Amino acid sequence: MKTYYATLELDPQSRQWMADIEGLPVHTWGRTLAKVKGYAQEALALHLDVSVEDVRGRLVFRTPQLPQAILDAIDDVEATRSAADTAAVKAAEAKAVAARALVRDAHLSMRDAAEVLGVSHQRVQQLLAG
Repeated sequence: MKTYYATLELDPQSRQWMADIEGLPVHTWGRTLAKVKGYAQEALALHLDVSVEDVRGRLVFRTPQLPQAILDAIDDVEATRSAADTAAVKAAEAKAVAARALVRDAHLSMRDAAEVLGVSHQRVQQLLAG
């Protein structure tokens, strides 16, 4: 099953998204990214003389062509999101360690440990079980 690639570009004059399927004479446009992606699938299906369902999953959309400053901002978002996800995992691990210390070492009840941690007593129970 062949994979097709489409480039996306925002036309600065019309503010429409343009999609070109690489290596094929298939081009389309739409007002939103979602629309142009759907139209590109339909256009590819027409070109290949197959159903739209047959091209779903076979058409890969490349990152839209945007000014470098905007691409840098998007990269910053991805890096920050990744750092936040990593921090959330570490926070959850630290919360579990603290819950165990409060209940097992400090001999607090699950309800008191929950109060100290700012979570429900059910969450403390889950942390202790994990």
